Amino acid sequence: MKIYVLGAGSIGSLFGALLTRAGNDVTLIGREEQVRAILERGLRITGVEEFVVRPRATVHAPEEPPELLLLATKSYSTKAALECARKCIGPETWILSVQNGLGNEELAMRVTPNVMGGITTNGAMLMEWGVVKWTGKGITVIGKYPTGGDPFVGEVAGVLREAGLEVSTTENVLGWKWAKAIVNSVINGLGTVLEVKNGALKDDPYLEAVSVDVAREGCMVAQQLGVEFEMHPLELLWDTIERTRENYNSTLQDIRRGKRTEIDYINGKIVEYAGSVGLEAPRNELIWALVKAKENLNKPGG
Repeated sequence: MKIYVLGAGSIGSLFGALLTRAGNDVTLIGREEQVRAILERGLRITGVEEFVVRPRATVHAPEEPPELLLLATKSYSTKAALECARKCIGPETWILSVQNGLGNEELAMRVTPNVMGGITTNGAMLMEWGVVKWTGKGITVIGKYPTGGDPFVGEVAGVLREAGLEVSTTENVLGWKWAKAIVNSVINGLGTVLEVKNGALKDDPYLEAVSVDVAREGCMVAQQLGVEFEMHPLELLWDTIERTRENYNSTLQDIRRGKRTEIDYINGKIVEYAGSVGLEAPRNELIWALVKAKENLNKPGG
């Protein structure tokens, strides 16, 4: 399959490397430093598996349309990234978002109706340019956004399975996106405020109780919006923590690098949606504010 990966960070590079190894025609579109490293030394995966591949890599999207555009940028970059890639999105191109947070698929649907949503609990960390550590195997769920099915979804799932990923399909991907956002509201939110590994959120009884409260608050908002879950967010939360218990979450990694985080699209979106249905989400609002404060304090010169 001809695949462009838009966003060659940790998850985008991991998926791109696995898809390349499986024989797909993959082009990674990313930052200049990452592209240069891949072109010079190849893309190296460490951790769960150890291998090197040499996919195509570029800072600009090619004009020839792919069959699949895998959207893996940070959520705050989605709109600009899609605009830069607009010329390569043909009438038969499908976009699959595997990003954290809520709202990315809606932006993609402004460009094409062929949109899939996806969640993944695989852990990955960009160790240096051109080197990604696969820190924990997880599940990946994809489906036509916001609901329903299409034969191409099954085709993509097959390609991802052949690449070595644990993949299932759904006709309720909106429910999975919300479940994952609720999981991230705990792991990325609390884990960043306290600067702990994922496993601590389940191992410490006080943190476990707070984690449950934060997740339940998100569930209340989702249910008020009519979102239905195939897997309860708490079940997905504990499963994700077990698979990635030695990880520091991606938001904390961003904080430590002095970078902008995606917290606006996780806890912040839950607060926003709560307000839209006349609810409050005080736990998520507090976590959102604390992470934003850490983000500001950890900026260079902050």
